Amino acid sequence: MSVSKIVNYALYSFVLLYALIYFIYIFFINAVHASISLMSISALLLPFILLLFFQWISWKYTNKHYKRKIKMRFIGISSLGFALLVFCVVLLGVNEFESSFTAERWLNDDEGRVYLVDDLMNEHEVIGMTKDEVFTLLGSPTETEYFKEEDNVVYYLGAERGIIRIDSEWLVIWFDGSDKAMKYELRTD
Repeated sequence: MSVSKIVNYALYSFVLLYALIYFIYIFFINAVHASISLMSISALLLPFILLLFFQWISWKYTNKHYKRKIKMRFIGISSLGFALLVFCVVLLGVNEFESSFTAERWLNDDEGRVYLVDDLMNEHEVIGMTKDEVFTLLGSPTETEYFKEEDNVVYYLGAERGIIRIDSEWLVIWFDGSDKAMKYELRTD
């Protein structure tokens, strides 16, 4: 078996592995609701760069007679690889957008609050707000006995984040004697 055939078999094996890697990425992005970060973009780019590298190696060790035949295959493989990369980046962007807090989203999507709560806490200084200001921002608290105490309010956030979503997450906000928020916690039941 010639070196060019071995390199081409290795390339096609990597293409299958590449597709599998991106399908796992798609599953993971959806399961954990991942968003755009330096780490997520780097993880997405690495297999694509390796794909281009394997194609370059394959091209280098293919004799001149076969280069015309495989040129279209390489373009197709690169296009498919790039399409999977772009699809994953779009999924990350959609998750990033869906994680941006707005009062409207909070009030209309009880199950999606779990993805909004981090942005809520980063963008709004809840500590120091009066109980009325919290109710204006977040609406009425959830009627539940979970984590309920005399001086707090509890908001249901949805199923816990992660791949295995067994429990629920809750936002608990405590108030001092003058009805000002003094602390909050995210809890799971």
